[in-house]
Amino acid sequence: MSRRDLVRSGFAIGVGGWALPRRPTRRADHADLDAIVLELLAKHRIPGAVVGIYQNGRVAAGAGGVANLNTGAPMTADTGFLTGSITKVWTASLLMTFVDAGAIDLDRPVVDYLPKFTLADRAAAKAITPRHLLNHSSGIDAGDLLLELGEGPEAHRRYVEALAAVGQIHAPGRYSSYCNGGFILAGHLMEAISGRGWDVLLRERLARPLGLTRSVTDSDEAILQRTAIGSVPDPNDPNGHTATPKFLLPKSAAPAGATLITTVADNLEFAAMHMRRGTSKSGSRVLSEASARAMATRTIGRPVGGGGFGLGWGTSGSVGAVRLSHSGGSNGGIAQLVALPDAGVAYAAFANSSVSYGFHAELQRRVMATVLPESPTPAPATSPLPAPERTERHRVVGSYRRKTQVMTIREEGTNLMAEIAMVPEESQWSEAYLTGQPRVFEVVETGATELISVDPVLLGQRATFGFLEPAADGRFSLVYSAGRLSRRQ
Repeated sequence: MSRRDLVRSGFAIGVGGWALPRRPTRRADHADLDAIVLELLAKHRIPGAVVGIYQNGRVAAGAGGVANLNTGAPMTADTGFLTGSITKVWTASLLMTFVDAGAIDLDRPVVDYLPKFTLADRAAAKAITPRHLLNHSSGIDAGDLLLELGEGPEAHRRYVEALAAVGQIHAPGRYSSYCNGGFILAGHLMEAISGRGWDVLLRERLARPLGLTRSVTDSDEAILQRTAIGSVPDPNDPNGHTATPKFLLPKSAAPAGATLITTVADNLEFAAMHMRRGTSKSGSRVLSEASARAMATRTIGRPVGGGGFGLGWGTSGSVGAVRLSHSGGSNGGIAQLVALPDAGVAYAAFANSSVSYGFHAELQRRVMATVLPESPTPAPATSPLPAPERTERHRVVGSYRRKTQVMTIREEGTNLMAEIAMVPEESQWSEAYLTGQPRVFEVVETGATELISVDPVLLGQRATFGFLEPAADGRFSLVYSAGRLSRRQ
């Protein structure tokens, strides 16, 4: 979540401007995309990947490698995959259909619709609105809190009831801190209002109107088609992968990204609907133009660095060059979705490796360059380190806590080290997110309030740490990393 739905620190400041579409100067070719995928799979030692590009109504796709290490089935352009936290953009779109119908007001407290909803911080529970849920600014300490509670509306209700014991990282609306729990709450909100399950609503209000035939929310349906299986680094082979032992994250997290299985073609059509300001390719309206614009308009910035969120979408760019994006992590897989409304271009990709962000960054640069030579793309995961800056280390040294995880910054001789420790009783259902990742690694200071890992350690990219809210003794109270805030213990 976004893994997806980690949200990359590379998001830049976004705005809500729209520009008239301009035709790309080049056109992608299926054979070219196949060749790019195969080249990068070999370079990055990734089992398999699929990629697609949408250009003003035309889709080209490429694929290569293995979709399932258990069977050896090949990855093809129509292979289905878990879209992970990209699902959050689908859930946000779904909620906006309720806004269009007048059934939900984005700025009305959630408790007005769910009188029994509460948190450990009762005042915060009364202040949280649907907007806070969709732009990750609720402050609920449930960023990666996943619970095995069954599936469907009852599971979502039980999850929301469990939030009664969960505290706050920050006051509602103060910061953005990526929150899976907020989207499960959003799913439950829609179910309580409509009396229909999130998966039914998704099919009726999005998939069917968009003509999406391969987007399903149940692995029983996905197994009837070619579907990719995730993989993680093989502990016995530094250059190899092994299939993940579990396909899905807990189904109770469906609205946040646990169960939606789709294809690059369906993802691209979903993104195209947003670029068309809410209409399907047949011209029927799925979202109002106002809702499509609202989702693409930056509502809050990241607490450290540039970038931010609209509603569901991560936003970056400038007027006339708006970039909407989200990533999605699943057990052993990472997906990407990008939309450039002014260019009429969208990009979608999936790789069945838990450490494929470096692969994705290069794949996106290569593919986007085939159609938009000057398009903004992610920085390489292995770009040179900034020049180190010595700081007052006592300000950052210490342990920081959020649900599922403790992060510790400590000195070892002249070096600074970061350690990420999962909390077993809270993380048993989200542990797969960090399978195969280093838990102790060196970091260096890049500013008075920033650290960065010396090596790529988090899903194939360097980990960054930004510190906020100094106390009277100068020690920072909050640290921001991987899109999430943690509070000093």
